[in-house]
Amino acid sequence: MELIPILPHFHAALNLASALLLFAAFQAIRRGDAVTHRQRMAGALIVSAIFLVSYLTYHAAVGNVKFAGTGWVRPVYFTLLITHVALAVVSLPMIFLTVRRAPWRLVTTSDAHRRIARLTWPVWMYVSVSGLVVYAMAFHLYPPTP
Repeated sequence: MELIPILPHFHAALNLASALLLFAAFQAIRRGDAVTHRQRMAGALIVSAIFLVSYLTYHAAVGNVKFAGTGWVRPVYFTLLITHVALAVVSLPMIFLTVRRAPWRLVTTSDAHRRIARLTWPVWMYVSVSGLVVYAMAFHLYPPTP
């Protein structure tokens, strides 16, 4: 079984997992549960790293996938795609900085971590959710022609 054709679906599953983990981590820290927050964020980081490696592998093998939609949906799709990709690129150093500033002892808090996390989390969440929308549009609503 060739893996390349199923990778877009795998990427969508990873984006969904990332979004769910990010949401669960947000809920945990709002409850003051730093242990659960750290576990969920570590999960989101791992899932996102797997996504990045798989995504780059897929596009190295396939190149660009032509969007099959026509008319008014094309500028909508490409606007979403451009913001998704741009924020994905921007989010990477933000995520590294946020992790670096995280308190490594659970009894402490870090104002520097909290400040950057308030910017990083919504960007990371947007990238995860918009990745799902891009996938749905490119592979289900307007599937590529063989």
